[in-house]
Amino acid sequence: MAQSLLALARPAGTRRPSSRPDAPRVEVATDAPRPGVVEFLLDADALDATSVALAAARADVVRIVHSAALPTVAAVGALVSVLDDEVRAVGRHRHEVRFVLEVETVVAADEADAARRRTAVAYAEAFAGLTWAPSSTWLVAPLDRITADAAALAARTGVDTVALALVGASRRHAAVLGA
Repeated sequence: MAQSLLALARPAGTRRPSSRPDAPRVEVATDAPRPGVVEFLLDADALDATSVALAAARADVVRIVHSAALPTVAAVGALVSVLDDEVRAVGRHRHEVRFVLEVETVVAADEADAARRRTAVAYAEAFAGLTWAPSSTWLVAPLDRITADAAALAARTGVDTVALALVGASRRHAAVLGA
């Protein structure tokens, strides 16, 4: 279903940069509702033309989550382009809506630990029979590199913010990463 929606995206290389200098490039994901903020979640269950149009018309924050329908950075970038166009089509300014990409994040001890963790997850996925590789969308890096990797991901996809959904023991780094 997402294929027809994403086919409307403008050609590669024409993505507009974020117009939200006030938005943090990286934040720690939270489930806490923000009072007075209208937030739309675009995931596999809500990735259709109607949801995208409603998000563009009404949302203060559009939260994007990788899924089988958005399995790659390129797919997220295409969705951001569609959202960008939809926001303008309904007469809103792009700075009125914040696009947030939520990414599963694992903080590794060092580069060798990061490589070991990526390998272990890829091995488990190989036997899971999934239609996509969720771990290919994860950020797995040492603490001193997570923020830079997330900011680079935001730049590649065109989102305003990457929200780090810390996995397992990585949650203990929330205070450092959220600062």
